[in-house]
Amino acid sequence: MSPKTRYLQGLNPKQREAARATEGPVLVLAGAGSGKTQVITRRIAHIVANGLATPDEILAVTFTNKAAAEMRERVGGLIGASEAKKVMLSTFHSYCLKILRTHCERIGIRKNFSIAGESDSRTLLRRVVDDMNSQTMSYSPGMFQSTISLCKNTNVLPDEGGTMPLASDTDAKYGEQLPDVYTKYQSALRAANSLDFDDLLLMTLKLWRECPDVLALCRGKFKYVMVDEYQDTNALQFELIRLLVEAHRNFCVVGDDDQSIYAWRGADPRNILEFEKSFPEAKIVTLDQNYRSTETILKAANSVIKNNGSRREKQLWSELGVGRPIDWITVSDEDAEAKEAVKWLKYIQQKTGARYSDFAMLYRSNIQSRPLEVILRQAGIPYVVVGGQDFFERSEVKDIISYLKVIANPRDEAAFLRVVNMPRRGIGDNTLHRAHDICREEGASLGMALSEVLKRGKAPKRAEQGIQEFLSVMQKFRKQFTEGKSSLKTMVEDLILKIDYRGELERTCKNPGQAQARWNNVEVVVNAIGEYEEKEENKGKVALQNFLDDSHLNSDKNFSKEDRRKTGVTLMTIHSSKGLEFPFVFIMGCEDGLMPHDKSMKENGIDEERRLFYVALTRGKRHVTLFDALTRVRGGREKECQPSRFLKELPAELVKRHIRAARGGMVATSAGEDDVAMNRSKVQAKRKARSRR
Repeated sequence: MSPKTRYLQGLNPKQREAARATEGPVLVLAGAGSGKTQVITRRIAHIVANGLATPDEILAVTFTNKAAAEMRERVGGLIGASEAKKVMLSTFHSYCLKILRTHCERIGIRKNFSIAGESDSRTLLRRVVDDMNSQTMSYSPGMFQSTISLCKNTNVLPDEGGTMPLASDTDAKYGEQLPDVYTKYQSALRAANSLDFDDLLLMTLKLWRECPDVLALCRGKFKYVMVDEYQDTNALQFELIRLLVEAHRNFCVVGDDDQSIYAWRGADPRNILEFEKSFPEAKIVTLDQNYRSTETILKAANSVIKNNGSRREKQLWSELGVGRPIDWITVSDEDAEAKEAVKWLKYIQQKTGARYSDFAMLYRSNIQSRPLEVILRQAGIPYVVVGGQDFFERSEVKDIISYLKVIANPRDEAAFLRVVNMPRRGIGDNTLHRAHDICREEGASLGMALSEVLKRGKAPKRAEQGIQEFLSVMQKFRKQFTEGKSSLKTMVEDLILKIDYRGELERTCKNPGQAQARWNNVEVVVNAIGEYEEKEENKGKVALQNFLDDSHLNSDKNFSKEDRRKTGVTLMTIHSSKGLEFPFVFIMGCEDGLMPHDKSMKENGIDEERRLFYVALTRGKRHVTLFDALTRVRGGREKECQPSRFLKELPAELVKRHIRAARGGMVATSAGEDDVAMNRSKVQAKRKARSRR
């Protein structure tokens, strides 16, 4: 074996072609599961082995530190760990940070600048926005934060006078104020000698444009440049890469336009679709052999994605066998969906011997995880939520439950400290320290200690009203709870209204969509408490205590995160699943309004939603199961659902259909639309009858 070709061994013909294409622009269209990481790492090793560049003359850019670390490990396995360390394997932001630390003074930024995290950025924006708020108009710092980030990622500066892009759910009033707020926010960052995360890229571009000698220095350092996940690049990243490689043009981008699913953060699939417009001499290699999935899964994915108008043609294929048809299960509602998913999981385990960790349940929105988490807990099945918090660990859920814990047990110190300033009441750390001293000296609860702080005149004037308000709220609802004159659910609803928790969410969330999603979680908690009260054995104090116990906030039955990662079912959004694979994939909520999402349907974003469904399908290795519900609670209301339009794009011969009745088991298989409509009518009739009762 020749030393110059040894790193090409074991690659299929198209992978080998891509790894050997070292000169000039190269676009590698890497379909899902086609071994793109292997191509990138072998290409690096091939370049080094043939003396085309030394390791430190190669730059490989990807989007996450995890991906960069994995790539470095693989390269180390090929050329040795010490040599692999010399290759610049980095994210865009890490690479730009290195440049700015060296050269930022050329554009008026001090070298000791700080990087402003999300909370730091919001603090600065809040200061700017507070000056604007009036009795007639108020603004959310979070809304401006997400919109300014989108501006930066599409390479729009406040002083350029161009049209500024707005996040999809941004009110018109924000658009009017955006240029002024953007300008003042940048001024506040400068005054604090800080750059936010997006500025790392934006200021590097500014540096290169204003200082040609610095750009020339950066260009001269690398003979070869590679970019992974190129379909996820935005306008700002495209311009950075274009400037960096303009001289030698020896660069390779790897990506798949069919997996471009991040438009909401500025990713532009045109970067990959129109690659030849910017680089007419480019060589294009398509990797279409999939090493992950069965032929059935790939044929289904191909059939769906071909309905997108703007895409590069490719047909994924596999040598892994036909596999089982895709199962499509229709259920009555989201709770039935969760129960059916667990039954189906156990059935697959029985037939195949699969482990819990072989399963992934994917969904469009994080809120869909709630019924799944509840049923998995009840069934004693370990799981881990990826790309989102465990439902019972979400901030808004913990806030409400912490209030309930303090009502039930005034000495629950952790819960007390969580809610004493939620919503904000101006009770500072020094005041709480004084209260802690009284607790320690006199054995009092924190509530009693705060009351003593007031009596002794130890609280600052600005904290006195907040303490009085908080103690008054807790006294009122603890009395209401003790007397049991109203239902527990009513008491909780009154409490949430009294503290204006919804208003707090609207004031502090980035945008109305996030506020609504978090409010939906609060409603889930309230409804769950109501369900507990309906059981005869759960009344009053018992209902609350059992609910708190079952929430697993204080339960030893919960699985540790480490154990769950090793043995548990994975729950995640489809966005979070990109780049991962599982033997068995369940895609939940395959209904119009969720998949595709109703917001995307209104905004002509169907192509991206179809790509999202394609990504979900191609996560499956052995089998994929689709779930849709006849009704689902959305925005606090139960709504009738229609099957996702994407399901109709699946070839009938690849799908096995199952209809579940509202109660009971399977009533039909391979059913037609008439059966579904009939079953839908039965479910609706039963629900109307229950509501009349």
